[in-house]
Amino acid sequence: MDNNTQFSELFRDEYTENIFDEACFGEPVDYESAEDIVNGIKMAVSLEERPIFLEGLAERLTNLGVSCTVSDTDTMLSEVRNRFKTKLGKTCPRTILEWIRGTVPGTVNRLNNYNLCYALDMDYKETSVFFQKNFLTLPFVLRNRLDAVFFYCLYHKKPYTKASEMLKESESFPVQKTVHTETMQIRAKIREIDDDAEFLKYLSAHCYDSHQQFQKAKSIIMDELEQVKEAIINESVNDNITPDRLNRLTISALLGYKYQGKESKISGLPKHFTESLPNDVTLGKIVNDGTVSYELLRKTLMLLKFYNFYHEAENTDNDIICANLMDFKDELNIALDSCGFAQIYMCHPFDCLLMYCANSYDPICTLYSMTEYGRS
Repeated sequence: MDNNTQFSELFRDEYTENIFDEACFGEPVDYESAEDIVNGIKMAVSLEERPIFLEGLAERLTNLGVSCTVSDTDTMLSEVRNRFKTKLGKTCPRTILEWIRGTVPGTVNRLNNYNLCYALDMDYKETSVFFQKNFLTLPFVLRNRLDAVFFYCLYHKKPYTKASEMLKESESFPVQKTVHTETMQIRAKIREIDDDAEFLKYLSAHCYDSHQQFQKAKSIIMDELEQVKEAIINESVNDNITPDRLNRLTISALLGYKYQGKESKISGLPKHFTESLPNDVTLGKIVNDGTVSYELLRKTLMLLKFYNFYHEAENTDNDIICANLMDFKDELNIALDSCGFAQIYMCHPFDCLLMYCANSYDPICTLYSMTEYGRS
C-alpha cells in the first residue's frame, strides 16, 4: 500500500471469492420467496458459525512454524502463552486465553488485540488485515492515543517495549478540545516521523476522545439521512411529521420495521448482523453528534447508502441487477474508505446479507423480508 491508501482493503482469498459469487452472482433473489430468504440467512449464519479468529490464529502460528488447525486449541494456548512471555515479557491475559477456548474476541479493550498481534510478530499490514478479517473491526483509529502509538511502533518496526514506554509516557497527554487535523493527515505524518521524541511531541498535540472520532462518517451519514427523510416526506400523506416521528419512520425505511424497544429485537439473524443496528434512539445520538460506536456508524452509513441507491435504481432484468450491484458496491466502498472504515468484506455476515439483498429485483423489500424473518 502506498502512503495515500487506507487500511481498509483486504487481501482476497479463494473462500472470499466463492462467497461473493454465491451471494451476488446467482439467480436474482425473490423477496416473496421464503426459500430465497432462508437461503440467504443460512449463508450468513454459516459465516457467523465459522471460527474466524481461530482460523486466523492457526494460520499465523503455522506460518511461524507451529503447525496447527482450529481444533488444536491446546497447541495454540501453549504457544500464545509462550509468546506473551518471550516476546512481550508478560503473562497472557485470561481474556485472550478465553478467545482461544471459543469466546468471540472483544474489541473494546483494544490493547488486548494489539498485544496479541505483537506477540504473533505481525507487522502493521498484517495487523490491519487481522483486525478486519479475524476480529471484524477497524484497525488503527488514529485519533485514539493507544491506536496511534501502536501504529507508529508497528509501522516503524519498533519493539514492544517501546510501545509500552510510549503508552505510559502519553497517559498524561491532554485531550484536544476540538478536532484540528484530519485522520489521513495524522496517518501521513506518523508515517513520516521516525524519531520517538518527535512522535511523542506530535501525539501530545493530537490526542482526541471517542466523541471526536469518525467526524467524516457522521458528516456523510447526515447528508445521506437528509435524502432518506426527504423521500419519506415526499411520499407521506401527513404534512406534519415531527422530528421524533421522522426518525422512527427513517428506521422503518431502512429496516422495514418500527423500533419499539425490546419488542423489535431480531433474533433469527446472525449476531454480527443484528448487533449495533441503528434504532431511533441511536440515530438521534448520531444526529446530535453524540458518542457512538464504529460498528453503529458503519452499519448506519451502509444502510443509508443502500436505501438511497436502490430507492432510485430500477432492477428490471439480470444484467441491470448485476450492473447496479457493482455500481453500488463501488460507491459504498468509496464512502467507507473516505471515512477510514473497512470496505465490504464478504465473510462479514452483515456485509454478505446486504450484498445478497442487492442481487434482487427489489433490494429494499428483500432486506425487509430478511429482517421480518428474523423477527418472526
